[in-house]
Amino acid sequence: MTIDHFKLTSGFVRDALRGKSKTITQSFDPARLIHKVSTDSRSVGHGDLFVALKGDAFDGHDFITQAVNKGVVGVICEKYPSDAKQEGIDIFLVENSLESFRLLARHWREVVDPTVVAVAGSVGKTTTKDMLAAILSAKFKNLIWTKGSQNGFVGLPMTLMDIKADTEAAVIEVGIDAPGAMIQHIDVVRPEISLVTAISEEHLEWLKDLETIASEENLILEETAKAGGTSIINLDDPWIKPLMHSIKAHGKVGFTLGGVAGPHTVAGKLQGNTLKVEGLGRESFSIKCPLPGEHNARNLLGAITAALVLGVTPDEIDEGLAGFVSSGGRSQMESLASGGKVLCDFYNANPASMRAAFDVAKNFRANKGALWLCLGDMKELGAAEEALHRGLAQDIKDLGANVRVLLFGERMKWLGSELRRIAPAIFVKDFDKIESLAADLRAGFKADDFALIKGSRSMKMEKVWEVLKAK
Repeated sequence: MTIDHFKLTSGFVRDALRGKSKTITQSFDPARLIHKVSTDSRSVGHGDLFVALKGDAFDGHDFITQAVNKGVVGVICEKYPSDAKQEGIDIFLVENSLESFRLLARHWREVVDPTVVAVAGSVGKTTTKDMLAAILSAKFKNLIWTKGSQNGFVGLPMTLMDIKADTEAAVIEVGIDAPGAMIQHIDVVRPEISLVTAISEEHLEWLKDLETIASEENLILEETAKAGGTSIINLDDPWIKPLMHSIKAHGKVGFTLGGVAGPHTVAGKLQGNTLKVEGLGRESFSIKCPLPGEHNARNLLGAITAALVLGVTPDEIDEGLAGFVSSGGRSQMESLASGGKVLCDFYNANPASMRAAFDVAKNFRANKGALWLCLGDMKELGAAEEALHRGLAQDIKDLGANVRVLLFGERMKWLGSELRRIAPAIFVKDFDKIESLAADLRAGFKADDFALIKGSRSMKMEKVWEVLKAK
């Protein structure tokens, strides 16, 4: 291969695409340096490679001319517009731009070859990824990680193309929404260490049931161990725990919150907001949990386990977590100037994360104040969506007295109906407009109250917090 392995060049792109591209300019320059790769014509700049992707609401091919005018030196596309200049542009014509983008990212990850840690799971993977990235930043000075939740077919190659020649480690979040997605992601990411946070109902429109979800999510643990890496196994999850025995490769380490430590198991005990950690033959140490709730403590323990496998010391773990910043709308505890506390957990929702948020709310509310549950629809739950929404009613009933439930969305009407049936004493109100829900909360919220705001991303429940904090 006649390319510089540590510089991204047009020759590198050509070779990475494995003969699946056709260059259509006579002035093709294999030594031409590429500054960065972008799929967004609004952010491309001089010296970049633009990848024209087709989306549900846009087609990147419509913006090739705009990207060329901004100074890109290369374009990966399925068609090249006749009105765009060709001189000085290395053009890669391909059958599928997304597939080519992923091939490029896969090859770049292989050549630079940092230590790659993958975080997957039905819930908690973004929080776990962010905590692990914070922890590893104390040991690895050149570290990259998935920004936000860019964890799918486009997001994964975007993150991998952020790898630089001096990148030491990468923390990659891996998300799936259909059978077959995980094995394709594994082929691109190729992790040395993998962690699956938990198994619960997610994307049931395509993944159908928990058995299918577990089979798909756990593939990354099985394939990582098979390839000689290390799989971090949540021993508290009944869908993941069996892999501690079924995976025959030696590369596996378990973690458990409240269980027993051992030579291949890390155990944590949560006391208040302090997590005591022991196992792997190490002396025990304690870490302050940056986020509330047992589920977040377990996510932290999984991140710590991965870090210990990489040789991170307890002091480095503590130092790294000091810089942890949670992604917006995930287990953020907020206080109002006028009094009262709000758990902003509105980035996304499924039944498991709803119940975890209920537990946090129950533990943190003031006994004399009201507990407000501001809940939006849970999406992508398939044929089981009505039963799963109704199923939250018993959990709400168990929260005790002085609970007020404000519901937004067509699906949440099922929960409202069930609550009125099994717990008629609980105040429940349905809303068709989120602005109306926010106004009711703002009008009734008192200094000693506690509010939980949660719903699927598309429900835009953050608008409730924006109204309330302006009070």
